[in-house]
Amino acid sequence: MSHRISQIKIDNYKSLVSETFDLSDYTPLIGYNNAGKTNILNAIKWLLRRSSLGADAFNQTNTAVTMVGVIDGIDNALLNLLPQNHRNSIQPYIINGQLKIKRVQNQPNDTAANIRLFVHDPNAANPAQPWVANPNGIDNALNVLFPEPIHIGAMENAEEDVSKSKAGTTIGKLLAEIIEPIENQYGAQVRGILDGLKGLLDADGLNRAPELTQFDAAVNQKIDNFFPDVNIKLHVPTPEFKEVFNKGTIKIYEPQSPLGRDISSLGHGAQRSIQMALVRHLAELKRAAQNHGTTTLLLIDEPELYLHPQAIEIIRDALKTLSTQGYQVIFSTHSAMMVTHEDVANAILIRKRHPQGTYRRQTLKAAIPQIAADAASQIQLMFSLSNSTNILFSEKVVLTEGKTEQRVLPKIFEKVTGKTLGIYKYALVRQGGVASTRKSMMVLNAMDLPTKAIVDLDYAFRNAVTDGFLQAADADLAACHQHMGQIAAANGIALEADGYPTNRNSSMSASDAIAFLAAQQPIQQNIINLHTKLLAHNIWLWKKGAIEAHIGLAGKTEQIWANFVNQLQANPLNVVATDHAEITACITWLTN
Repeated sequence: MSHRISQIKIDNYKSLVSETFDLSDYTPLIGYNNAGKTNILNAIKWLLRRSSLGADAFNQTNTAVTMVGVIDGIDNALLNLLPQNHRNSIQPYIINGQLKIKRVQNQPNDTAANIRLFVHDPNAANPAQPWVANPNGIDNALNVLFPEPIHIGAMENAEEDVSKSKAGTTIGKLLAEIIEPIENQYGAQVRGILDGLKGLLDADGLNRAPELTQFDAAVNQKIDNFFPDVNIKLHVPTPEFKEVFNKGTIKIYEPQSPLGRDISSLGHGAQRSIQMALVRHLAELKRAAQNHGTTTLLLIDEPELYLHPQAIEIIRDALKTLSTQGYQVIFSTHSAMMVTHEDVANAILIRKRHPQGTYRRQTLKAAIPQIAADAASQIQLMFSLSNSTNILFSEKVVLTEGKTEQRVLPKIFEKVTGKTLGIYKYALVRQGGVASTRKSMMVLNAMDLPTKAIVDLDYAFRNAVTDGFLQAADADLAACHQHMGQIAAANGIALEADGYPTNRNSSMSASDAIAFLAAQQPIQQNIINLHTKLLAHNIWLWKKGAIEAHIGLAGKTEQIWANFVNQLQANPLNVVATDHAEITACITWLTN
């Protein structure tokens, strides 16, 4: 796409005290209900299309509403598409393809004439005052660059959007796409019909209907009593070719209604499905037309609302197509299916708190420069469909290593705290492997998502040094390594070259061997010391090797996990878990 609004700064608008948002061609706004996502969409529209804001639109009524937008991608090819007067309006203020604008309303219910648009002058004589008030009708130039936005609300407007042909509705946009080929193919025929109607109904029509002439004569006899020199003729205007399409709408046909019904007769789910189907068709038309002259903003609240999972995938694909074909798509969503791992970099996590108001967490795109290049696999894993719902709508993330934590930890958490992980707004995410811990924490922390990790004891032995959480010469690590070497042969434990257990040719599995080591009295304090050191990095280390040893599980099967959960539902934790004190300490640590 050639140009877009790449950034908007919103001050004093509804729940937004002051915040800046970086926007892409396809920008998901993700957050809880009432976080302010809809306010952002409305603000973007207001930046381009002024309207008088009432008192309810002001965060503080004694302060102006101000929005600053950055438009990127204005190149010479685009400027050459503009009329000369519009090109002259904006060209002096463009630097490196970028134009900055500012719209201000000083007080509630001010007139449209008093809502001012400014442009940033990169060559201002006084750098401290770079804003120029609406020079040479720059508002009109913006109308050419950005036609009327399509704004689709979440809970309303589906019926109007697909049934009323207006500049900003989906059906209006679709009719605009097809009117030209219809006019080319049938224009002469339609105009002939319209001319016939004009001759029949026009006040000066050549073949005017006799009923109209009779009406005129009857009324004029009565008018003559009042104004002898005045006559009237009933005039029925005949629309021009394009005006016919202004009445374009959608009719619904079903076996039980062969004559067609208005879309208002359908439920919200069906209305939304038809609406999104039209959006998808618009995407296909745009893809075929390859029209890059202008950019249309498509602002949608919860496009997935009322749709089943397969339909959500279809509309996501349609919106992404539109975002490459002359549309800038910005939408709020509660569905992770609307955000693939490729889109997460541009997703904006929206939150709200007092007195800050609506704010954003750092996007992954902004965080990427802080993240090692080899973290790409962690990004893809964490934001796969199975994890993204939890992560994107969480306040904190808990990384775990194995399936046991996934199966039993949520129930243990609820037993200890009396609340679910969801109520605490925690995401419990299983990693692809313990070696991912550092990279995963790095990615999430860069996005301002506080993260803690729970790991097995072997993480301290095999990964913590490489990840930079322990020193290579750590005395406690050395003590554990040395003791393993002392007990291995006598207990038939096979060791790798690094001195730690292997499953091959061993009397026990590597995990059982680690648990056996963890039970050795001479190194108990060393393991406690390792646990404490990793806590400083927000990592919980199971001192007995793994969670199974702390809760007393004899294996890792669905039946064993289900039995534990059932026992936990009926009994206190200290009855079900063999080391309930350590389990409780872990949950307490998570909630701090």
